[in-house]
Amino acid sequence: MISHWPQLRSEHATPHPRQAGARNGRFELSLSRHGARTHIGRQYVSYPFHMTRPFALDVAIPSLLTVYQQSSSGGLYRDDRLSSRLDVGTGAAGHVTTQAATVVHDCYGQVARQTTEIVLQEGAFLALTPDPLVLFPGAACSNITQARLAPGAVLLLSDAFALHDPQARNRPFEKLQAKVEIRDADGRLLVRDNLDIAGADLAGPASPVGAWKVVSSFMLVGAPDRLPTVDELAGLGRAERQVAGITALPNGAGWGVRCLAADAIAARGIANDLFALAVVAAFGQQPARRRK
Repeated sequence: MISHWPQLRSEHATPHPRQAGARNGRFELSLSRHGARTHIGRQYVSYPFHMTRPFALDVAIPSLLTVYQQSSSGGLYRDDRLSSRLDVGTGAAGHVTTQAATVVHDCYGQVARQTTEIVLQEGAFLALTPDPLVLFPGAACSNITQARLAPGAVLLLSDAFALHDPQARNRPFEKLQAKVEIRDADGRLLVRDNLDIAGADLAGPASPVGAWKVVSSFMLVGAPDRLPTVDELAGLGRAERQVAGITALPNGAGWGVRCLAADAIAARGIANDLFALAVVAAFGQQPARRRK
């Protein structure tokens, strides 16, 4: 199916704060390898998260299992506290993505918080590629991701956001904070990345992102012989639709990719291309198309 942003509120509607009280949602998933295939082990999913059955979409890559992490709440709201844990066992492979972009509503000064914990065993592969956050006026969001990788493991992380004002008055979101820490199996820090930006800094003609609509950040971390080369990554993007920059991460951990895109379709295109490069480098086969 084709994903769309939710129906937007009329400019004549009056916004109302949610009732006080945080939602504490939890999404836990473990993947393990049995023979040639990856299967779901332990799972725990509470509101507002939802998960349907897993999908074996790649006939040529039987070890790669795809899971759609869904939400039944209509987005993120003030004081939400949502946490995820993803464990991928030795030789197992998973792709965790979302069914569509996630709207972050006006948080009325109370930050919506998301935390993600990732543990990859030897030779494991995980691509965590959620669709972008759509930051409404007043949105305030904090995302913390912590990952630990054993030897031979590969991790692809995607983090993207777009701005949207349903009333077309150019009102900014409040703030967006994102922190990523990646460590090896012994706990040694490999990569730390921090983003802390106020919506007012992106408002108006002086915005550092200019006319670009979607900002994306990616990390490809892990065994060098299972990662794309810098020359392969250099082919990402088309000048009129996307611009991308590639950085070698510290400690020889892998690659960082920053991207600006003209719209959500262009952003999805570069995310799909990077996912395909990661899968080919790790498994030697092109992945099937992920339909949304």
